[in-house]
Amino acid sequence: MGMTAFTVDVPAGWKFVGTILRPAGCHGPAMPAAGLSYTSLSPDGITAFETLPGVSWTWTSNGYNMLGPKCPSNMDIATADAFLLNIAIPNLHPNAKVVAILPNPQRLLDAIAKNNEQGAAQLRSYGLRGRVINDFGTVRIAYERNGQPVEEIVGAGIRCQETEVTPPMQRPRTQRTCYSMGTLIKRAPKGYLDALKQVPPPEINNDWDARVSQDMKAHFQQFQEASNRQFQAIQQHFQQQTQQMLQNGQRFNEQLKSSTNSAMRADAAHQNAMDDAAHQTALHSLDRQTFINPTTGQKIEASSEFNHQWVSSDNSTLIQTQDPSFDPNGTVYPVSQSWTELVPQ
Repeated sequence: MGMTAFTVDVPAGWKFVGTILRPAGCHGPAMPAAGLSYTSLSPDGITAFETLPGVSWTWTSNGYNMLGPKCPSNMDIATADAFLLNIAIPNLHPNAKVVAILPNPQRLLDAIAKNNEQGAAQLRSYGLRGRVINDFGTVRIAYERNGQPVEEIVGAGIRCQETEVTPPMQRPRTQRTCYSMGTLIKRAPKGYLDALKQVPPPEINNDWDARVSQDMKAHFQQFQEASNRQFQAIQQHFQQQTQQMLQNGQRFNEQLKSSTNSAMRADAAHQNAMDDAAHQTALHSLDRQTFINPTTGQKIEASSEFNHQWVSSDNSTLIQTQDPSFDPNGTVYPVSQSWTELVPQ
């Protein structure tokens, strides 16, 4: 966009490299601002401040894969400490020793509790049962870097939305979508970490943030208009099919009365209907159905348990619900994603 996204304070004489990363796949950042990635490295080649891009993941109580068969599912992680200890730190430093899990100050705990209450109230306003989980964790670790003992403080904030859904003729299940805004790292040689003065956090450019949101809103409106046109066309097609079926049934009854041959044809038609019903039952037992993205024509295979399916603008996330009034736009990943409702094929 030719705009500054963030301004980062770097100590004089230090090296710096940074960018906005948009990694795709199953666990990419949930919003553009979460793609910030940079390193500020001191002249000693060890002391540094780093920020890594955010990630996202899902979990369901019955093992159902919300992201589709190509993505790992059931990552039952709902706290920042669990994310750091099970995901971030093992991937960054597999041999690191966890020195301490640092407590959050009370003012941060109060702010987290308030945000969680507001999130739960918003879910209730949409007719959903569940909770919102905001959390921040900080872990101190120690390891060797190029043969020299070093220490790090690794921190991350996460946000999860957990809801209860009850598919038709199935047991209720709990499903959770989570994301982190990024992983923060402060590193120094052993014995010098506590003396390292923390630099101010990166400052986001509000104009850039507003531009991203504006573009996403405009794209969503275009997608919504195309979706509405596609939906009306599909509804009209189904109405025509229903009318044709009624007319065919009426003609069939008249032919059935006229001759034995008509009765035999009726029997054959009935058998064909039974075969088709058996085939549809087999498909239903697999809990799969093909849906179409009305804006792109892309076919997406997903569960047939839900009447309403919404796909994110980057095709990385699928929300499935039975609530006809639920619209994730503006509530789920509002900065990074817009949502398009899929239609069955």
